[in-house]
Amino acid sequence: YGCWWFCNNPSIIHEITTMRVEMLGTAFMAQHSDARVVDQLLYKWPHSRAVIARVLIEEYTKSLESGWLPTRAEIRRDVRRLFRGSYEEFMAKSLIRQEELY
Repeated sequence: YGCWWFCNNPSIIHEITTMRVEMLGTAFMAQHSDARVVDQLLYKWPHSRAVIARVLIEEYTKSLESGWLPTRAEIRRDVRRLFRGSYEEFMAKSLIRQEELY
């Protein structure tokens, strides 16, 4: 799971997100909310998205320096996974292998 709202310092969001991208790729939620009211999201959401975007730019720069050019589709996939897709993919998985059913 991503950074909780109480970890709202930019340096903490940056460090945690960078560490997780290096270890997990995009198989995690970069941010989630336990906000109780909408006004708690108004400043935190754009703030967190900007920090997470900076982490992605840094990671794609490393890829470019190593000779790999990510496509727009790959970048869109990664952003989607970080902000909602990895959770949806996890929930869609079967926890029981098909061969165990028979």
